[in-house]
Amino acid sequence: MIPEEIYRTLEAIVGPENISRDPEIRQAYKNKDRAFVNPETQTLGTTPDIVIMPATTEEVQKIVKVAGRYKIGYTPSVTFWTPQAGARFEGCLHMDFKRMDDLEIDAKNMNATVGAGVNFAQLQAEALKHGLYTVVPGGGSQVGVIPNHLLFGFSPLTYRAGLAPRRIMGVEWILPGGELVRLGSFASGSDGFWGEGIGPDLRGLLRGHIGWLGSLGIVTRMCVRLLPFHTAKLKPMQMDRHTFFVLPTDRQKWYNFSCPNKDVMVEFMYEIAHAEIAAAMTRVPIAWRYIARSGSKEQFWKLWPKDPEQKRKEVAEFMINRVMLIGYASKRQLEYEEKVLLTIADKLGCTLRRTRQMDGSWMQSGDAVTMWYLTGTFMSTTGQLDSLDASVQSGVEFAKMKKNYTPPLMEDHGDRGWFQMNDFGHSGYLEFILHSDQDAGPEEGLKIAEFYHFASPKLVAAVGGLNFFNQIMSPLGHDSPLYGPNYGDFARKIKEGLDPDNVSNPPGVLDTLDMVIDMNPPLKAMKDW
Repeated sequence: MIPEEIYRTLEAIVGPENISRDPEIRQAYKNKDRAFVNPETQTLGTTPDIVIMPATTEEVQKIVKVAGRYKIGYTPSVTFWTPQAGARFEGCLHMDFKRMDDLEIDAKNMNATVGAGVNFAQLQAEALKHGLYTVVPGGGSQVGVIPNHLLFGFSPLTYRAGLAPRRIMGVEWILPGGELVRLGSFASGSDGFWGEGIGPDLRGLLRGHIGWLGSLGIVTRMCVRLLPFHTAKLKPMQMDRHTFFVLPTDRQKWYNFSCPNKDVMVEFMYEIAHAEIAAAMTRVPIAWRYIARSGSKEQFWKLWPKDPEQKRKEVAEFMINRVMLIGYASKRQLEYEEKVLLTIADKLGCTLRRTRQMDGSWMQSGDAVTMWYLTGTFMSTTGQLDSLDASVQSGVEFAKMKKNYTPPLMEDHGDRGWFQMNDFGHSGYLEFILHSDQDAGPEEGLKIAEFYHFASPKLVAAVGGLNFFNQIMSPLGHDSPLYGPNYGDFARKIKEGLDPDNVSNPPGVLDTLDMVIDMNPPLKAMKDW
């Protein structure tokens, strides 16, 4: 346990009401047996010694300096969305940033400055009041704004808006040793108009491949780019887990098209991007349609297994391209883009289906938790940025391989995954998602782990994909030689140089999976690198 003397020092920084070592409170932050049930949480997950809630960058900096002085490991978190956001080592000082909820909109310059505790529901709600919007990630509106700009940051809306790292305009970054670094416009003031700033641009180091998952210090404040939207109101309905917006169809509209086959759907997406229209386009797994119809986990498991022949037919034949148009500038913009969209669809023989003009997934991602967890648990085996052709082909290969692991993985009848366009067609995207029973026994759990941590990384390497989930599912011992002989060494040098005492969210992200595999004899027996 962290000694009393250190507890009192930390208490003096934040006040007695914002720090606790009570067993009941510490238990609420336990990093085990949560929805992300995997070997990492089961092997390393533990309960923190102390939970502390700072309110300012200055308080965080003081806490980090105390932790450094006494060589105490700390874990920063906002919403606990990933396993790395909870304690994975004994003697953990857990920082919860919910009190750091400052949010300032600069409507004229189209940006927002947020504290570490602000989530996307808060930011999107405020941005829409000013005719602006942000890209809420597929993980849901409860996700923290700062961590998502540093880690992942994808959604169908990134087709038009671009990827999250490019929207970082200013950063306050506390290094593991306690030094405060300001990037972008924050290097010269508080106006976040210029991401590159006047000095070195360290955003690439700050994020790396997919982010450091809290193991390279703490970003306490960030200015992010907002995007122009329309002024028509999105009408919220049904304030529960089925919440959704009714779309103003003269400014924002969904279109669902049935395509004759997969190749035509891909060509349809390329044509839309070439015409530089639309705000989003995506193809989602067929099982998601059944998840959306279900009111509970039990109802889903009654509905999905019925009539497997019909499910196979749907997977093989239901090639639905889901397209969102937004009249950002005017109603006439939407009318023009609709004409172009329908012309392309007609040329390719794609049929417009009846489409409900509502959205619970992308403007606020209100249904994200339901979509992910209704089956029991889920995992994304690849988040691949590549050409659309390559991304789709990876989904085909994943579907073939998955047959050998079904069950315990949920039968989805050869579904090829969720794919879409990014960056106005300059890149494609694939996410191959696995659903399974959270209560799987040890043998089933081992087979799932084999697919996730062994078979999937090998397949991604074989197809030449770049998976942005690599650091949380793919052992560096396997990946490092494939990315170049010095990839792992270079990454370790960055970590060791900035955090020589390894206090920032140990054990980090670099060699953690290799360590977990070596700690589990059945997993270690599968290791062949």
